[in-house]
Amino acid sequence: MTRERQQGSWGAFFATLALIVLMATWAFVPAKVVEEAWQSEQRQVLAIAGERSDAWIKSQVAGLLADAARAAAQDAGKLGDSGLERWLKGRIYMSVLWLSLIAYRASELLMWMLLGIPLILAASVDGFYVREIRKTAFISQSPIRHKIGVHFFRFVSIATIVMLLMPLPLPIITAPAVVVFFAISLWLWMANLQKRI
Repeated sequence: MTRERQQGSWGAFFATLALIVLMATWAFVPAKVVEEAWQSEQRQVLAIAGERSDAWIKSQVAGLLADAARAAAQDAGKLGDSGLERWLKGRIYMSVLWLSLIAYRASELLMWMLLGIPLILAASVDGFYVREIRKTAFISQSPIRHKIGVHFFRFVSIATIVMLLMPLPLPIITAPAVVVFFAISLWLWMANLQKRI
């Protein structure tokens, strides 16, 4: 088996595992847990970033959430009162709350990304110039550090998706930490690009 096929099979395995975990989370996590996570994160943003930041984050997702809540209320209204249908009503409510939490976190991350763009650009440009200086100084690029940068970028990307989907409260430092780690991974990647690709 070639290395690419082996990596593809591992990727498919982890994608299937992630889908199973996501479905199990949807089926079994109580709505109260998601509601507490959403309220906790709103309180943190209000306490640290202020009302204007919280209002901006909410304004980014207000239209999407209103449409989702209306559609969920219509679907829940069609269900009866049997045990399965009550469970489905609870899952519909939990789905709307979870979507609200994901949208709130995505808007919060967008806010930090807008503030962190200068850092990300500076890290990328600095990494590029470090590479150019090494080329003229006849210092060989490190394929190991380049691979570390690529893997670190992938790890940060996956961690960002997990952060957005996690139905538990996260500290407010998570979103700015993602921006900083993106900048570090891009610096590692750019600074250690090979001379010939």
